[in-house]
Amino acid sequence: MKKIIDTLSVAIAAVIALFPSPSSAKDYPSHPIRMVVPYSAGGPSDTQARLIGQKLSEILKQSVIVENHAGAAGNIGAGMVANAKPDGYTLLFSSTGPLMVNPHIFSNMPFDPLKDLAPISLISFAPSVLAVNPNVSAANIDELISLLKANPDKYSYASGGEGTTQHLSGELLKDMASLKMNHIPYKGEGPATIDVLGDHVPIIFISVGTGLPNFKRGLLRPLAVTSLHRNPALPDIPTLAESGFPGYEVTAWQGVFAPAGTPRDIINKLNAALRSSVGSPDIAERFTSVGNVSANKTVEEFSAFLQKEVPHWAKLVKQAGVAPIN
Repeated sequence: MKKIIDTLSVAIAAVIALFPSPSSAKDYPSHPIRMVVPYSAGGPSDTQARLIGQKLSEILKQSVIVENHAGAAGNIGAGMVANAKPDGYTLLFSSTGPLMVNPHIFSNMPFDPLKDLAPISLISFAPSVLAVNPNVSAANIDELISLLKANPDKYSYASGGEGTTQHLSGELLKDMASLKMNHIPYKGEGPATIDVLGDHVPIIFISVGTGLPNFKRGLLRPLAVTSLHRNPALPDIPTLAESGFPGYEVTAWQGVFAPAGTPRDIINKLNAALRSSVGSPDIAERFTSVGNVSANKTVEEFSAFLQKEVPHWAKLVKQAGVAPIN
């Protein structure tokens, strides 16, 4: 009997050790935190991650090291975090693509976004803009729609790539407005912008931050934004939803995640610190200057938001007819 009890005691102790104690966040973080960005350095996600990482390190009194692990449309970096130790020291700073779009495009996803990652905090919203080369004879969205309907298949639009939010934005407009317009995908917004500036392609769906410098110089003409509400950086530009397409919305977002199984008290501590970071005046000002809109949600609110986003993006991908990737 004593042998059985001893064996059970060891087994119970082993099981208990698997679960964090209620005070696991008390001394967290005790060493630097890795924040993985699943894209190359210099892009919108990377820029935001470094801004947030710096503010987070000030609040937590610990270094936050931003690492870029690009590849497979974000799957490599996101997969690294999904398979990392769930101790709060490896985080993911991701946009919509790897989590909401990729599962409907890649036939062999290396992780399940909803099961393998724990949502911590929604950071910002990043809408796109429908813009044209100034040589296009359309001063507003109504004139552009009329032009496109009068000339089916004559006009093309550029995006930063197949399956990007900009591509999905264009396909949703085509569907809702019954337009015949060709899509030309590029390897990033940079090359797409260059060709539209050079008048090789007349129309582009582009992120607000990327488009702003050319809007200000008059090199591109913004006609409508893809978010449900007007963008603070472009207050005079209407939304597509208010321009005759009620319900139109394609808004990318940025959020922070941890590996599933990360102790809830650590998740809560990170959420509080991230909300404080995003709410700081300097971060809010930086976000607004590049067309991003700060978000501020609890863990529960972010989780509920994600549940609603899944069917929304699944529908967008299906409408766009994006070819599967093996």
